[in-house]
Amino acid sequence: MQPRYISYENKEREEFLSQIGNFTPGERDVFYKLCQNWQSRIPYERFTRMLNSESGGNAGDLTSLLTKLRKDGWGLLRTRIVDGNRSREAVILTDQHSPRFFAELVDEYFTDMMESIVNPLPLKSYVEKTYGPVPPEAVRPIPANQLATVLTSEDSPTEEEGDRDEDAAKALSVQSLNNDSLLITQKNLRAFLNVAILKLRYYLSNTTLLGLLAKLQDTSLLALKKGVGGKDSPFWLALTKSVVTHHREIEALRNVSVDANFYHAAWLLKNLIESQLTEAEERKKRQEEENLDLDAVALAVKEAPEKILDQDELTSIINTQAEKYGDQIEQFRDRFYERYVKDKAGSKLPRVVIINSRYIHRDNIFPLFLEKFRVAEMELRPFFVQLMERQLRSGNRSRDETFFTVENFEEAILDQVRVQSVFLADVIKKPAILAEGMIHYLKLNKLVKDVDELKQRLALYFDPGSMNPLPLNQWFNLRLVEIFEQAFERLPIWQRIWIRLTGKYESFRSRFVGQGAATATMHTGVVASVSERKKADRRSSQQDKRETRRGRRKSGESPRKGRPAAAARSSSGGSTDAAKRAMNPKQVDSAWEQFGSTLKKND
Repeated sequence: MQPRYISYENKEREEFLSQIGNFTPGERDVFYKLCQNWQSRIPYERFTRMLNSESGGNAGDLTSLLTKLRKDGWGLLRTRIVDGNRSREAVILTDQHSPRFFAELVDEYFTDMMESIVNPLPLKSYVEKTYGPVPPEAVRPIPANQLATVLTSEDSPTEEEGDRDEDAAKALSVQSLNNDSLLITQKNLRAFLNVAILKLRYYLSNTTLLGLLAKLQDTSLLALKKGVGGKDSPFWLALTKSVVTHHREIEALRNVSVDANFYHAAWLLKNLIESQLTEAEERKKRQEEENLDLDAVALAVKEAPEKILDQDELTSIINTQAEKYGDQIEQFRDRFYERYVKDKAGSKLPRVVIINSRYIHRDNIFPLFLEKFRVAEMELRPFFVQLMERQLRSGNRSRDETFFTVENFEEAILDQVRVQSVFLADVIKKPAILAEGMIHYLKLNKLVKDVDELKQRLALYFDPGSMNPLPLNQWFNLRLVEIFEQAFERLPIWQRIWIRLTGKYESFRSRFVGQGAATATMHTGVVASVSERKKADRRSSQQDKRETRRGRRKSGESPRKGRPAAAARSSSGGSTDAAKRAMNPKQVDSAWEQFGSTLKKND
């Protein structure tokens, strides 16, 4: 927030400076220029360069001006430490004793400690010796046992954000001993953990003090020295508890001079560690609760009446947790999608699978497929028999091309399947999901004992040699010649006689038998091709092995070397890729090995 005097006219500034102190003409001139070039943080180097290039005021006037302004709480010169060297960074102008002033001031005190650990902690009592009572509205009180909560909250605001929300930029006032408190900004709170340890090490360099603490903790001086040199949290928690509990015994030591900073550092570090442990335990409990809630959403998806959900239905299930998670419900939703819906590496299905913008639990993919498949299987044959009958009766005046080619028939089957069940059609178009869903279901319910049984079950829908889906007419047992013969028998007797007399019966039947044979030949050809490739690969592999062994004997290499790489190549096949293209024989064998191995593993 801009201080009110920035917008003053020159005469008003003169009066303002006269009211708050005695300033030289050079200091007054620098003050005017600061007001004219005001920013939340005025870069020190840039401003001093401007002073050097203009008449009136110089860097010395700037330093003395800010010393006077700081004393009365109107602003200060900020510094920073880079590579062990402290340098001037920015000019800060504020209203008197504003939250911004105290936040910048305690940051500067913290920089003092970073420069030399012997400098005092920025305790409220220490600050008030110079600046008088700190206004309650200038700081944000924090109980010591809540330090970890503040530490893990969002980062402190930037300077610009701080200007817009001054309350967010306030320094923290952390409860300490004897009604005192540590003044610190949130951005320095994490670093305070190390500073407190360094501070305690400084005091514990006194062997008399260290010896007393060793006695109080019933440990050796050597063990205590070793612990002081590290950052083990349990050690520092035990040590600081001893300091706080036995501070009167320590104060009674006549040959050791320990000031209040030692006890404050111990108290604050103890509470910081304890609050971190408490926060970690609470965070663990929250995570366990959230895991149960996420599982509950996944279970609700599994137990949905229709088994498959659209986006609105899934959102509605997730929103049943909205009352509990409040403004965190979006994060809860994101974690659900990340954990249960997002595709993971490998062929394993996620818990909830997306199929054309709809959601289904992986346990339900194959059961729902079977349910819809059985209904479609009963409906498809009558539909196509009736269609064939209409074409025969009318001489196909509509010029329907459904039965003209195998490809047309396959498309017609899929179109009619979609009429029966959108889900069934969608799964047919995603054979990799069907294969993995089928394997998952059979394994989950222990419906197959070994890989051979698994092959038999999968062979109903997939070519064992390539894992490509079989033609749909084979899935639904729709042979064109049988459809033709059933449709023909439903024609009037006079039409059947006429079709036979004209020779159309044998022509139609021959064409449909030929189309069925073409489909079977295509499938058989794939299997035969795979068989031939297997034989060729075996011959090639045997030749490679002989040549490799001869090469190894010459080089002295161990016969076992090189096998893992070959194995890795042969295992690269999987159900997802196999559904897109035919695999070579090695990949087929490897895929079946993987399927077999899934039967022996826990999900």
